[in-house]
Amino acid sequence: MKNDLIYAAMSLMDGITIFMFAFGCFKVSFKDYWKEILVSNVLISIGTFLMRSNEAISGFIPLICFILLVTLLTFYFRIRPWSSVKLSIYGFGAQLISQMLVAIIMMFATSKSYTATIDELGSYIQLIGNSLLIILTLTLQRRRIWYTTMPYDYTFKIKINRTNIISVFIGLLAISLLYNVKQIENIYLGLLFWLICLVNIIFVDVVKEKSEAR
Repeated sequence: MKNDLIYAAMSLMDGITIFMFAFGCFKVSFKDYWKEILVSNVLISIGTFLMRSNEAISGFIPLICFILLVTLLTFYFRIRPWSSVKLSIYGFGAQLISQMLVAIIMMFATSKSYTATIDELGSYIQLIGNSLLIILTLTLQRRRIWYTTMPYDYTFKIKINRTNIISVFIGLLAISLLYNVKQIENIYLGLLFWLICLVNIIFVDVVKEKSEAR
């Protein structure tokens, strides 16, 4: 019972952290969506809790959560489809990187393998990684560092241009390995992969921000 409660609490914290960072990057009001965020987190947390005991689909839980998040952002939050994908990539990518960095540090501190560290200290890794990402989000907001290119018309019109094509390609590349980061045997290669994905999509948005500011 205790482990189940901890798992549920960590799942909710994961979801809140993802929303905070993704929305913070694009100056989307967190307060305006608190009901939608709460409902979405509860739905995703219940889903992951029910699926974790099923070995056949447990490895696909991250991908399922990603797809569910994109679906909720599109049809429940009424945010444009590609913008929903982009928000999800920012949130998931940043969270994976923060937790992987914490896991690597703990792995060195305990002199254990990555798998053993995750199994024994998984909740602490989630807690510390999420806390660091929340602090980063609050710091960026306080310094007013965010993009202003997120559409606010909440329509389903998708503009096809070079920037969006590059963004879609990077997004699909990230999603292709999102379903199970453990498939990347070397944790350092895994961390490098996610850093490259996130840095590339950040670069695309920085270029877009500058071009639209002219």
